[in-house]
Amino acid sequence: MTRVTDAADQLAGRLAAGEIVIIDGGTGTALQTAGAPMDDDAWSGRANLDNLDLVQAVHESYVRAGADVLIANTFAANRAAMVPAGLGGQVAKANENAVLAARRAAASAAAGRTIAVAGSLSSFCPVAMTGRGELGVDYDDPQSDPRFPSLADYREQARVIADAGADLIALELIDATGYGRNAITAAAETGLPIWLGISPVRLDDGTVSTDPTMGAGESLDGLVRALAVAPVSVVNIMHAKPDVVLESMAVIREHWAGPVGVYAETGEWGVPDWVFNGLNPAGYLAEAERWVRDGALLAGGCCGVGPEHIALLADRFGQASPG
Repeated sequence: MTRVTDAADQLAGRLAAGEIVIIDGGTGTALQTAGAPMDDDAWSGRANLDNLDLVQAVHESYVRAGADVLIANTFAANRAAMVPAGLGGQVAKANENAVLAARRAAASAAAGRTIAVAGSLSSFCPVAMTGRGELGVDYDDPQSDPRFPSLADYREQARVIADAGADLIALELIDATGYGRNAITAAAETGLPIWLGISPVRLDDGTVSTDPTMGAGESLDGLVRALAVAPVSVVNIMHAKPDVVLESMAVIREHWAGPVGVYAETGEWGVPDWVFNGLNPAGYLAEAERWVRDGALLAGGCCGVGPEHIALLADRFGQASPG
């Protein structure tokens, strides 16, 4: 059964009309900047339990910058990440808190604008994100790859996110069809609109493809062909370097006629903290202008992109200048 909230309905209408929608920036890296400790296993997911006021304040900063969509801090709050951090008994609480913090931020800082809240389902787990364990192995059953969140993990997280009041579910860092299909299945069971977020990389030979450490090294073309189908309503390029975006958009367009968005990263990850050595706001805006000219209808940022970056995007593309 489809569940469409007023905010999700307005968002879909804006995209159908060809308007540019502004997504927020990196929540985890903004939390790090604000002083929240990053967990070696659960990264920013721990903040939903230990620094919830700070999580809300980060979301409020993005609303004031002009974001139309907040992505709740659930990227690293799945069971695959929380159990190694010793927080397996608080998975539900961490996800519920994250959505509620985003909802409160939208209510307190929106100044009359309608802000949609997305809950993130990602492939985040310590094995993949910190390099511990064996990567790049082609498992016989890719939907049961033990390195990444399982279907049960995704179902658990998706139910909590939906029950806490999310308007849509954003699948993030999806670079393999196995766990990608699991994430889509779990998200679809909530009835909420689904965004697919893929994170292509440039390989040593110069080609753009999926990240070989995040699955079995499938082609980007194959991944998009397999996953960019109903019930997905938007395909985003996220948590990817700006230099791969235009080539990746071309691949997506071969198989997907719906809205395409971009929220790239800038800088580097020095586990568990982000290194802020990437594009400044003006430089990031220059990249975003190229994406929008090429047809992107959603623009925002991921790791290393902060409120000051989003403010320039909103001023350039948004419905109103940020207040």
